[in-house]
Amino acid sequence: MRNQFDGEHFRVYLKIWRNMHNLSVSDVMELTGMARSTYSFYESGDRAPDLAHFSRLCQLMSVDAAEFFKTPEKVVKRGQ
Repeated sequence: MRNQFDGEHFRVYLKIWRNMHNLSVSDVMELTGMARSTYSFYESGDRAPDLAHFSRLCQLMSVDAAEFFKTPEKVVKRGQ
């Protein structure tokens, strides 16, 4: 079975990560080169990121992109 992108997981993780690192939306925009509206759409969950932006954000957060394609059971098991 093929896993699908978990946009809700990504959205929540993105916002938590940004807040944990005391970064503003402007800081993330500067670090990634994204427009404010584009990043805001991703963090609010109104739009899924395209591949280029997804890759940049994963790299910035130092998280493996595969994390957002795992089934919830696999995420829970990994965290135990």
